[in-house]
Amino acid sequence: MRAIFVFFLFVVSAFLLGAVLAYPLKLLLDPVLALAFRKYLTYATLISGLIISGVYLQLYNLLSLKAFGYNGKAIKFFGNMRDGFIYGLSIMLIIEALLLLLGIHEIDATRSYTLQSVALLITKAVVVGLLIAFIEESIFRGALFTGLYKQTGAVIATFFSSLLYATVHFIRYRDLPADVDIGWLTGLTMIPEAFRRFYHWSIQDYFLTLFIFGVLLALLRLKHKSIAACIGVHAGIVMLIKISDYVTNRTHNSNFDYLVSQYNSTFGWISFMVIFIFTIFYFVKLQRKKLL
Repeated sequence: MRAIFVFFLFVVSAFLLGAVLAYPLKLLLDPVLALAFRKYLTYATLISGLIISGVYLQLYNLLSLKAFGYNGKAIKFFGNMRDGFIYGLSIMLIIEALLLLLGIHEIDATRSYTLQSVALLITKAVVVGLLIAFIEESIFRGALFTGLYKQTGAVIATFFSSLLYATVHFIRYRDLPADVDIGWLTGLTMIPEAFRRFYHWSIQDYFLTLFIFGVLLALLRLKHKSIAACIGVHAGIVMLIKISDYVTNRTHNSNFDYLVSQYNSTFGWISFMVIFIFTIFYFVKLQRKKLL
């Protein structure tokens, strides 16, 4: 129980530190980027997440690249990442194929499909996918999973890291009115309202999809002893989501529209079932190898 309490204490600390860092980050980057403050707040929280993750590992004398999940020889690490990427693409191709077959998605004929535009789209999708995967996996299946695993074991580490992973995706900061004076405490005042989506039961399909995806990634972490495959799967899925968002539209006139969340054009009960099947497959493999 103490290990779980400490785990969530560090999670709360990451959000508080991110809220404080958002203002100096705005001062530093505003001359170049001039972004909305909520975006600085989001980026600052990611930065603080990495910092707090390191402190969390240090608490248990675990701070190292290995504890963050960067383990093994480089050639094996990148090989597992490549295999995971293909695995992630396969999962999303199945999900997208089902969405198209059920009429939930349709091809957007208004988009440009020239060689140049497609190449640029794929390049951006790969870069964004890898960037998100490296950061999130280093935090969730890296530091936080390792610290909790060492204190509690595989089952509890998998459950709570996946629960946290799903939860943070529903924390959304609103844009501030133009006349609001932004200062050091602005980020802190925005935190309570950022949890508004948790008042709606309609998030359950999207939430459970992210949760079971977190479980799948945790199982991959256990199987490969590193986050290489986790990064690959995560990047592959994000890449295809970005491409799908560009080349397809959600129709909202399908009889099966309820199988996709109202908060997301791709995730819902269909994606949950597909990822759940893959998760069961890996769970059985780990059980046979007695890794759980």
